[in-house]
Amino acid sequence: MKFYYTFLNRNTWIIVIERDENMGNYLQSGLGKDEVIINVAKISLIILVPHIILAAILTLGAFTGGLGAVFLMWLFVVIIALPRIITFFFTELGFTNKKVLGKQGFIKTKVMESPLSQINNVSVSNGLFGKLFGYGTVQINTASGSYTFKTISDPNGFRSALMNQVEQFGEDKIKRQAEEMARAMKE
Repeated sequence: MKFYYTFLNRNTWIIVIERDENMGNYLQSGLGKDEVIINVAKISLIILVPHIILAAILTLGAFTGGLGAVFLMWLFVVIIALPRIITFFFTELGFTNKKVLGKQGFIKTKVMESPLSQINNVSVSNGLFGKLFGYGTVQINTASGSYTFKTISDPNGFRSALMNQVEQFGEDKIKRQAEEMARAMKE
């Protein structure tokens, strides 16, 4: 993640927030032997848009009250938006050639790690805005529990890629078993 600000003119500046595309600190740390990350879900920036709009409206209204009022309005918006900001920056979901990994939260975290062989179902739900703006909720049901990740960009694409990897993992397992049986029969 990178935070920086840039000045547009003498009185106006913009905060720029870049979320590293290869973020995956948790995903990277969870890799085992001969494991590679196949796909990383992206969190939709749309979850911050209502708060950005609210900040703009309150800032315009607060200019009549001076710089102190603008600061208080921005502080109010940040406090209200904090859960969404944490979701955007501290949610990771992805899968490797062997397992699915996910983490949500900053202070109180929820972590999932499940072998691909234990994935029972992956479902996607999205409402009207989700369909319009290309985001949704991905729910992953495993043998050990159910995990929900909200505001995932292109959730159907992530689901399809994950299910294809689960299928490929099963086929690879059958091939390995067949090769082992053939070797055992030769001996």
